[in-house]
Amino acid sequence: MGSLNALSWVYFIGSLVLLPWAINSFYLIKTPANFITLFSLGIIECAYGIFVLKAFERGKLSVVDVLFLLELPLTVILGIVFLGEKVDFLQMLLIVSIIFGAILISRRKLSWLEKVWAYLTGSNKILEKGALLALGAGTISGFYNLMVAISARNISPVLTIWFAWTISCIFLVIYLWHKKQLADFFRASKDNKKLILAGSILDVLAWLFFAIALSKKELSITTAITESYPAIAVFLGIKFNKEKISTWQLVGAIIALGGSIAISLIS
Repeated sequence: MGSLNALSWVYFIGSLVLLPWAINSFYLIKTPANFITLFSLGIIECAYGIFVLKAFERGKLSVVDVLFLLELPLTVILGIVFLGEKVDFLQMLLIVSIIFGAILISRRKLSWLEKVWAYLTGSNKILEKGALLALGAGTISGFYNLMVAISARNISPVLTIWFAWTISCIFLVIYLWHKKQLADFFRASKDNKKLILAGSILDVLAWLFFAIALSKKELSITTAITESYPAIAVFLGIKFNKEKISTWQLVGAIIALGGSIAISLIS
């Protein structure tokens, strides 16, 4: 389908699914501060979605999804700075382990000669395909998590996700229209109806539950708990996409995922 077509359909269907519940909170949009917050969130959501889908399009599911774990340390830092949350020494140690594991998982298996040549020439071939896009998505995701937490607490969890997705959908459809690709957008849905519907509903439910959780719990703790999801993605990538990862990438995945699960348990 292409990443932008797929993303546009996810946003469109997700917005429709949430609309009946979001309508009751429309009056909150009239407040200038709320509108600015929600509109900014929509822009960040659109950028995040593009980075994520491009990363999935070019890289391995088992590699890309683990790299998204980098959103955790950034989210924790933002929670400390802007929301006054606290992280103890053990939690910080586990965050460092997640970063280390993510670095290992992002590197391709190369011979020592190739590594030396890549280092001398400044080549980025030591990185997996899609790794830089995934790192970008993880960075944007940290700021997105902060905005979702603020919006969910001060406005409404449902309205937060609906508004962000609606704005993102509008932006992408306008872009596709400008590029004269709307025909491809509608054509792409004919052969992928079940995939689009399933992906859209799963995605909107995941983000809705996340927003509801953020409205009741700390940003850093809630995000840490959700970071165990790449364990499923790694398994699915290897099992169904027949993806192969090197031994050190597997070690990196275990370190990153283990640190993620541990920080959620001790918190």
